[in-house]
Amino acid sequence: MKRLIYILLSAVVGILSGQAQNTIFDQFSGEKNVTYVNISKTLLNMMPEGQLEIDALDLKSVLNELDRIQILTCEDDANLIARIRKASDSIFKKAPYEELMKVKDDGEEVTIYIYPQAQKKIKELVMLVNEEKTEFVIIQLTGNISISHLQSLTKNMQ
Repeated sequence: MKRLIYILLSAVVGILSGQAQNTIFDQFSGEKNVTYVNISKTLLNMMPEGQLEIDALDLKSVLNELDRIQILTCEDDANLIARIRKASDSIFKKAPYEELMKVKDDGEEVTIYIYPQAQKKIKELVMLVNEEKTEFVIIQLTGNISISHLQSLTKNMQ
């Protein structure tokens, strides 16, 4: 009986670790022409106030609610960009993710998805930036973000 329990526990741990490693960041972070950045909660807490903006995102308002920021960027590789975009579409265009906003302007498309939680909280905020086959960027904020801070987070976006 103990042997059966150990086998089942090993199988569950193997399945869970296999799923965790199959994220889009794990899948593409080692590719040529890809830049990957992972910022932990510890580093976020050590950052000076002036360094808390990524593009149009004002992170000061949600700093204490973030566990991690991941950024994946691919430039000048149309085939790889197409693969990353296809993989991101298969993840973020279905439940539990919800499209929050989409902006198309001069060949650039920005889409923001959220992974909602109970009590007006967001588990993840994901921004996809697609610039006409020349660049694709994924920014993922993970934590326990309150919806009330979402407005101040994106106050500079236009």
